[in-house]
Amino acid sequence: MAIWDKPADNAGRFGASKTRSYSADSLKCPNCASNLVYDLSHGAMICRNCGGLFDPETLDKVGSFGIVNPEKEYDGTIEVSKEDAERVEIVCNSCGAEIVTDKNTSSTFCAFCGSPALVTRRLTREFKPDYIIPFKFDKEKAIKLFEEHCAGIDHLPKDFKSKKLLSKMTGLYVPTWIISTEVEVNVSGQGKMGKMVDSVYEEMSKSEGRNYSHLTYGKVKFRLKNVPFDGEEKIANRLMYAAEPFDYSELVRFRPEFLQGFFAEKYDEQPLDMTDRIYKRLDKYALKVCDEVTFGYDDFVPNSDASITRYNNQDIKYALLPCWFLSIDYDGRNYQYIVNGQTGKVSGEFPYAKGWETIERTGRRARLEAISWNAGLRSILYLLPVLALGVLRLLSGFYDNFKFMAFIFYHPGEALILAITLAAAIFFMAEILPKILHGREKHDIEMLSKSSSHELAPELGVENYYDPSFPITAYETTKDFVSLETGWKYGEESNFDFKSAMPEAEADEDNGDATDFEKQGRNRKMFS
Repeated sequence: MAIWDKPADNAGRFGASKTRSYSADSLKCPNCASNLVYDLSHGAMICRNCGGLFDPETLDKVGSFGIVNPEKEYDGTIEVSKEDAERVEIVCNSCGAEIVTDKNTSSTFCAFCGSPALVTRRLTREFKPDYIIPFKFDKEKAIKLFEEHCAGIDHLPKDFKSKKLLSKMTGLYVPTWIISTEVEVNVSGQGKMGKMVDSVYEEMSKSEGRNYSHLTYGKVKFRLKNVPFDGEEKIANRLMYAAEPFDYSELVRFRPEFLQGFFAEKYDEQPLDMTDRIYKRLDKYALKVCDEVTFGYDDFVPNSDASITRYNNQDIKYALLPCWFLSIDYDGRNYQYIVNGQTGKVSGEFPYAKGWETIERTGRRARLEAISWNAGLRSILYLLPVLALGVLRLLSGFYDNFKFMAFIFYHPGEALILAITLAAAIFFMAEILPKILHGREKHDIEMLSKSSSHELAPELGVENYYDPSFPITAYETTKDFVSLETGWKYGEESNFDFKSAMPEAEADEDNGDATDFEKQGRNRKMFS
């Protein structure tokens, strides 16, 4: 049975109610000659054997959710290949994990839960990855890298690790879907100028003069390259994210000899089963790119709820990625660790020595309180000119105006210096100091968002998966299609003149040449 024969479970997105089936004499897949079905979610013909997406009218390929070599079930009708005859499948009776290895490699415990309840059997499904990144170092080096990483962590319990525990480290090839796609975002958000970039000022004031904020619409196009998604349910997604990045220049065609001495997982989830997870991560990257675009304003804040994404020309590779896994039970809790088998990057959650976790939490709480005090102080500073004017008017009621005018007449120099000093002080406190405090708040927030050495490494940002060979283009659609693509690179805004960059209005791309798949994809609400 082919891997696409079973309908994917995606909260109803690809269920039978949304798929119109064709008879045996229906359209055939240009890739593998299997029957095609029409999928309403994508507005395209889909092949459930190879995962190809095709335009219903022309059968031109418009995307893919498939792999180069689909795996087959060994159900007695398919002969076991010579390569697979040399492999065995090890199943954990405790957590259900299934790993593949060669006959000469054995295991006495599960790489995921540590259970010794293992059963060895012949393969039940063809093991046929398309690509692989081979391990670059052995178990001894992996243990050494882990120990070096632990040595750099402050306040780690002295009795946390032992040679016996570290000996359980297991080398495992993780089944991974590597996705590249073109992204187009119809983005909506707030374009802000002047003090409106400060949320405190925005809450207190209305748009006026140079300080204003208004609803802005734009279009942003770019390409994401080689974003990995593990297809194994037993591995926590956050753990695999922490192992990234991998160097895909070392991706090679799978060969059996790479498996010798290591284990390899078989995927549990196909791309069609993971569509929600895939698109939500891609949406997160799309929103970050839009947040970097300013459309000529001092700041642009995109609104994900009102933005639409479209993903075109997906390319999906099925590959095995090398990782070393270690599970440690300490103080009644299970800790899982991962070492990138290519780069040596180590990540996981590490316990604190007694008392130190409370100290670190107290420090983070103090920083949060400092942010709150910072915002309150800026509120007062922005009101300072009004307060100063009120105080002057109040004081003028207690002094004789004649004496005040006489002081200015007889001491003009001192009065001028006093006025300049007072004006400079008010200007500094009302205009410059709030900006300094705002920058300090952003720094504190950035520090709080960083993970400590005791925490799992965070998911990588879009800059790691942005494709520089596909130039980013962005233009605002609310100001006669003001173009921003000239002179742009990711993260740069050089050579851009907002006032003079006024090309002819570009026509909307919703034309007769667009495929149904593209039209359906354009209406995908971000994070839906």
